[in-house]
Amino acid sequence: MIKSTEDIIFNACKNQVGFYRSEYFKEWFHKEYPGMEQHHNFGSYTSIKTSDYCSVPVTHQQHQSAEKDKSQFAIDNLPLMLKVIIKYIVHLETKVKELESEEI
Repeated sequence: MIKSTEDIIFNACKNQVGFYRSEYFKEWFHKEYPGMEQHHNFGSYTSIKTSDYCSVPVTHQQHQSAEKDKSQFAIDNLPLMLKVIIKYIVHLETKVKELESEEI
C-alpha cells in the first residue's frame, strides 16, 4: 500500500516528538486558550499521548473530526502548533527576564 505524503510526514514527526509531559505547559495552555480542548497533534501510541508540547487548541467538534483523519488534521495544524510552541517559549522567556530583574 502506498502511503500519502501526509501520512509520511505525520509518522516522521510522530516518531520524533517523544512523550514529554508538562503540568506547567498544560496549565499555561488552558489559561491561554480558555474553553478550548488540548489536542495532541501527533496522537498517541497504545493510549500514551505524544508530547504535550505538540498540542493545538480545538473546539470539541474539531477534536472529534481530528480523530477521523489524524494525519491530515495534524499536517493542516502544524502552523498553529508552531504558533503555540512559540507563544509558550515567549511566555517562559518573559518569566526568566522577570526573575533576572528581581535579582538585580
